[in-house]
Amino acid sequence: MTSNIAAALEPINAMIGELAPKLRGALVEELVDEIVRERPDAESRKALVLDLIVAQALREAPLSSRVRASPKLARCVAALPEASMALACDTVAVAEVILMAPDMSDTLLVGVCTAERQDHMRIIAKRQALSGPLADTIARIGESTTIAVLVRNQGARLSAEGFGDIVARLGSDPAIRSLLGQRTDCPADIAKKFKISQEEVLTGDALIDTVSKLAEKREILSAIDLIMRSIGRDAEAGRKLIERDDEKALGAVCHVAGVDAHTYEALVHGWRVAAGKPLTDVHKAPVRFRLMRPAEIDRIVSRLPMARARLVPDLTTA
Repeated sequence: MTSNIAAALEPINAMIGELAPKLRGALVEELVDEIVRERPDAESRKALVLDLIVAQALREAPLSSRVRASPKLARCVAALPEASMALACDTVAVAEVILMAPDMSDTLLVGVCTAERQDHMRIIAKRQALSGPLADTIARIGESTTIAVLVRNQGARLSAEGFGDIVARLGSDPAIRSLLGQRTDCPADIAKKFKISQEEVLTGDALIDTVSKLAEKREILSAIDLIMRSIGRDAEAGRKLIERDDEKALGAVCHVAGVDAHTYEALVHGWRVAAGKPLTDVHKAPVRFRLMRPAEIDRIVSRLPMARARLVPDLTTA
């Protein structure tokens, strides 16, 4: 039935495609508002028709219309899988709300995951819970920054195979090794191999809360030490990036550590105040932070020296 309806809607979709961008955007927003008001049953013919029309129209709608449509459609994912998928694969500014929607199914989320969508997978990896198949999909194709977010999320139910894929691809990365060693569900052989003897490493909310408090006190070097330790990099290298006023490098290590844009802004503000530098563009720091690309982050972090951590010996083989 879906193919028949799609064929019947081709003339309508063609007409929508001929509209000027502003008119097309206005039409999309009106259709979305109508859907939100009526909440059609997912199995109804009306939902199917609207889903196909909106999905097609969204692909040609202006960015501003797609951004406004995203939080509305996030409440109707079950009824509009095609339209939701169109938004989920869109630019991150559009996709983020949809990717975090509770009703997004594993099937849709797995469909979003490709090697070219690292930003999208990092958002998915932050969901409160990730099923085994979804977590394992990210484990197979995620870059190091994406995998760091995934492994840090205790709600990600990685299988033994998923852990194995991470070790096979990224087991030499000290940040990944450190995070794997902290997972309570990590297979025993991997956990024993990567458990690192070092000072306590803060991650997640504990790291963000501590860094925020240190930023407020202008204790920037202490904050940087914690961040560098959490990603398995040498603390002295973190101090040097502060000395050379390298805000981009700071953004990269904060991304890998899971520090959010708000905390990053507080850190930059504290840094500027402590150094006696102007605060004129500090409010733009979160924007610059969010625009950093995965390849850029990986390139910067890969150049930082690894922390001097001593692996715990496996006494069972002695």
